[in-house]
Amino acid sequence: MKNKKKKLVEIDTNFDATFMDSILTEKEIPHVMVSYSTTPFINLFQTQKGWGHITAPAQYLLEIETLYKEFKQSDTE
Repeated sequence: MKNKKKKLVEIDTNFDATFMDSILTEKEIPHVMVSYSTTPFINLFQTQKGWGHITAPAQYLLEIETLYKEFKQSDTE
């Protein structure tokens, strides 16, 4: 069965996106960072939904979610 890419994790800020991109690349997790700034609705999406999202094969969902949650928790401590 072919691994389809799915929108997995919403990202809040550009800083978060840069951090997650570097971590996922370091761990060799295939992914695409999708910024809402590339849409014609930039102000609507980035105001309501954040920076963008991570698209990756579905089998990486739990690992990516866990990494992002740990990062956000350490960021608030």
